[in-house]
Amino acid sequence: MYTLLIYMASLWLRVASLWNRKIRLFVKGRKNLLPRIEDAVRGHDGIIWFHVASMGEFEDARPVIEETRKRYPQRKILLTFFSPSGYEHMKGWKTVDWVFYLPMDTRRNARRFIAAVRPSKAVFTIGEYWFNYLEQLRLHGIDTYIMSVLLSKDSPYVKWYGGAYRRVLKNVYRCVMAKNAETRDSLLGIGCRNVVLAGDARIDRVMKIAAEEWHDKIVETWTGGAKVAVAGSTGVKDDELFISLVQKYPQDKFLFIPHELDEAPIRHILASARRGAVLYTDVEYTLSSGIPDKARSEMMQNLSKAQVLVVNKIGILSRLYRYGWCALVGGGFTNLPHSVMEAAVYGLPVAMGPQYHKNIQFVDLMKLGAATPVENENDIQNWYSRYRANEAELSNARKIISEYCRKNSGATSRIMEAMDL
Repeated sequence: MYTLLIYMASLWLRVASLWNRKIRLFVKGRKNLLPRIEDAVRGHDGIIWFHVASMGEFEDARPVIEETRKRYPQRKILLTFFSPSGYEHMKGWKTVDWVFYLPMDTRRNARRFIAAVRPSKAVFTIGEYWFNYLEQLRLHGIDTYIMSVLLSKDSPYVKWYGGAYRRVLKNVYRCVMAKNAETRDSLLGIGCRNVVLAGDARIDRVMKIAAEEWHDKIVETWTGGAKVAVAGSTGVKDDELFISLVQKYPQDKFLFIPHELDEAPIRHILASARRGAVLYTDVEYTLSSGIPDKARSEMMQNLSKAQVLVVNKIGILSRLYRYGWCALVGGGFTNLPHSVMEAAVYGLPVAMGPQYHKNIQFVDLMKLGAATPVENENDIQNWYSRYRANEAELSNARKIISEYCRKNSGATSRIMEAMDL
C-alpha cells in the first residue's frame, strides 16, 4: 500500500508540474536520476550519505556535514534532498562531493540506490522516514542514524496508527538523536532505547556566523551606525504588523527581509514607509553600473535618510540580524515558524506570530521572558515599546539569550560522537 501511494504521488506530481514551477523542478530534477547517481559514485567506497528534506532541515545538518568534511577530508560525502527549495539552492555546494535529489521511495529505486552508493553510514534529519530506503539500509546492515528529532502531540509515533514509525525508530536506526529532553523522554516512553539527547546543531552554526567578521556597505550606510528593528523571513501578515511600527515610529529605522521575493508584497512595504524606503537590489544595481561620483554620493545620502530598507536578496539573513536591536521572526502565521536562533545569537529579543509552537527555541525563550508571541497590532506595539523605552529590560533580555545560547551549544560534537565520526 505504501509503495502504491508513492507511485500515485509520482503520477500526480507529473501532472501538477504542468502548472506549478516548484513541482516542475521536483519532477525535472529526477529525470534519469538513478543513472546519474550510479555514474557519479561508481568506484567509490566508504561513502557517507546525508539526506535532508529541504533547506530548513539542511541548516540543521549543515554543521555536522561541515565537521565531517573537516575530520575526514578524504572521505566521499553524498547529500540528497527531497525538495527543490534545498536542492536548487545547494546543488553547487563544494563541501560535499555530490548533491542530488533523492529518487522516489519505491522498492526498485531504493534497492538500486543502496546497491550503487553502498554507504558506510546513512544520516537522516528530523522527519524523513522513507520506509523502502530504510528497509534496504537495514537489510544491508548499514549504520543508520537520525538527528534533530522533535516529538509533538501531532507526531505519528505517538498516534494509534504510528506502529510502523515506532518499529523503524526501534529497529532501523543505530542511534536516534533528540533535540530536547522532552523528545528523549517521549522516545524512551514508546520503547525506543537507542536514544541520546544531542540538541540542535543549528545553534552551533548561527553562533559561528555571529562570531565572524562581516560587513554590508549598503546596510551600514543606511543604519548610520545605529541599531535597527529587523523583520526576518516574514510573510504578508508579519509584514503588516511591522508596518504598523513603521507608521507609529517615523523616527526609527526598520529592516525588512521577506521570506518570499514576490513583487507585490515588497512594493506594499516600500509604499508604507512614512519617511522614505529603499530596495536593496536597486542600490546594489546602481552602485555596480558605474554612475558618476556625484550621483553616487547623492544616492547614498538618500539611502542614509530612508526609514525602511527592504533586502530582497537570498542567503544573508542570518548575518543581517547583527544590525538589529530587536527582531520579528516570520512563519508564526503559517505554522511554519522560522529560526529564532539566527536573531537570538546577536542578543535580540524576538517576537513571532501565534503559531510558534513548533519552534522549541522560541518556546524556551518565551518561558525565560526573552521571546513574545504577537497576534495583532496591539501585541506588537506593546512588545516594541517595552524594549524601546526600557534599556534595563533590553539588557536583561540580552543576558537571558546569551546564557541560553551558551547552555545549548555543542550539539555538533555530541552528534559526531553518537555517530562514531
